[in-house]
Amino acid sequence: MTVAEILKAANLKDEVIAGLPPEVVTALTGYVSQADTTLQTASQKETAAAEALRQAGLEKADVQKYVEEYGTSLSKNASVEAENKALKTYLETLKAQGFEIELPKVTPEVKPVVPGSPAIGANAVDEGKILGKVGSVMSQWLDANNEHIRLYGTPIPDASTDIAAQAASARKPIGEFLAEKYKFVETRKRKEAAAYEARVAADAKKIVDEHDRKAAEARGSNPNLRSGEISRNSVVPIKHEDFEKAGGNVPRRERMTRMLDAVHKDIAAARSA
Repeated sequence: MTVAEILKAANLKDEVIAGLPPEVVTALTGYVSQADTTLQTASQKETAAAEALRQAGLEKADVQKYVEEYGTSLSKNASVEAENKALKTYLETLKAQGFEIELPKVTPEVKPVVPGSPAIGANAVDEGKILGKVGSVMSQWLDANNEHIRLYGTPIPDASTDIAAQAASARKPIGEFLAEKYKFVETRKRKEAAAYEARVAADAKKIVDEHDRKAAEARGSNPNLRSGEISRNSVVPIKHEDFEKAGGNVPRRERMTRMLDAVHKDIAAARSA
């Protein structure tokens, strides 16, 4: 917003604004420019802070989920260990009373597995899982690229690495992120509506053309069988002078009397002839 617009909004008169010294206008322009820059910077920082807060919330949710799963794993293992100890003590008591009971073989103590870590002795890299994820990402990318070509006629313009980074930052699958970024749903609906309107217009034209064809066949080449048309001279213009000469301003009774006199004259002339 310029200084003049600000002063105008403050209800200052135009002559007062025009009479301000140049140095005052220059100073005010500098203040306004600085204020706009400060406001823009603050807005950018607010947007960045909101995104950082969103990312922090997602990370917090991931940490809480990890802790809950790990705590559940620890609780289950502790419960099983306690039950095994109690069962072993009870069996030892029965054996002391003379009952021959073979104790089950003791299995090595298995420490609770941290969620997300490989099993003991297993490969730290699950190739099948990784290949499955890669295949899923590639499939989503190809499907989205084909949809972009169908809707816009061109492949996805952005680099796949940039898209992957943006999708990871948004914490969304590649397919969902691309669908939102390029507005697949909205564009598809708009194209479907346009195609429907085109089909309706084409069907209506077919109906009209068929009606005209049947009408032309029924009329043939006979000009007397032509269908009615709107008059090309539905209103005949007339000048005021011509209207007055034709007796347009004469009262109706007088016009009727003149008409009867003219009729009588015509009849008398016809009889005498």
